[in-house]
Amino acid sequence: MFGATVGSLRMLLMWQKSGNQGDEWQRVQIHVSLQEVHQVILDAAVGGEAGDIAIDDISLTSGPCPAPDFEEGSCNWQQQTNDDYDWVRQSGPTLNPDTGPDSDHTTSAPTGHYYYGKAACVQLWYHMYGKGVGTLNVYQQTEDLKETRIFSQTGDQGRLWRFAQAPLSQVQSYRIVVEGVKAGPTLEGDMAFDDVQLTDTQCPLPGHCDFETNMCSWSNLGGRVDQEDWLRGRGASLNPNTGPSVDHTTNSPQYYLYVDSLVGELGDTSFLISDVFQPATKGHCLKFWYHMKGNHDGTLRVYLND
Repeated sequence: MFGATVGSLRMLLMWQKSGNQGDEWQRVQIHVSLQEVHQVILDAAVGGEAGDIAIDDISLTSGPCPAPDFEEGSCNWQQQTNDDYDWVRQSGPTLNPDTGPDSDHTTSAPTGHYYYGKAACVQLWYHMYGKGVGTLNVYQQTEDLKETRIFSQTGDQGRLWRFAQAPLSQVQSYRIVVEGVKAGPTLEGDMAFDDVQLTDTQCPLPGHCDFETNMCSWSNLGGRVDQEDWLRGRGASLNPNTGPSVDHTTNSPQYYLYVDSLVGELGDTSFLISDVFQPATKGHCLKFWYHMKGNHDGTLRVYLND
């Protein structure tokens, strides 16, 4: 149903839709509960020359219409565009510990899907190096001063910046509180944190990043080890006839990381490093999409650093 003067399409006594519904197919599902012999009649009332009505793929099956269980997708449920946050389709437990379901209601299994209200996310980098390092805690504090600990780390974490993130509940206004707890009398245990960021998106899974908001837990190596940095770019490259014009995530002029070939010299390197991952019994699978276009492409390598 598309056009400025579209009329109406209705199923007698059961369903009706009028006006312009956009240039796309819409799905209708109706439970027919009549107990006597019956027919189904579709009546289309034309609204004018600038609007056609079409139907396709009619089916009638025994039993009630299936309930929207979200196993195959959204079941034609749509997000409102004028609110603050979106519902997220999820399987298994939510990312916020000690809250949310472990499985869906339909299958009672962690592979089943459901929708839950998405929370915001706080991200920061911290540095905890030395034999006397204590504990770093991060709290979400409400207006009535109630605190919920959302992150905690204790002890020496090595001589490097580490990434931390935690989902935030949004029941009311809040503050983020960062607490450092000393371990003992020794002076060899400084703690530091930097680059705190609040986002209105779901915290990404460890190691995952689509670069739409920031670089997540990935960072440039620096420290004079390499010569150039990976940059967060958007849309077409400033260097003509090279680079992507759209990102892979949205297939539109959104964000990705790139190395600028207009900067530096031939043979310069740019290292992008992840956060530290804990070993897994079955290992990990690394997946990413890459784009290499131009007459003088260099080399892209992947290393594992213990």
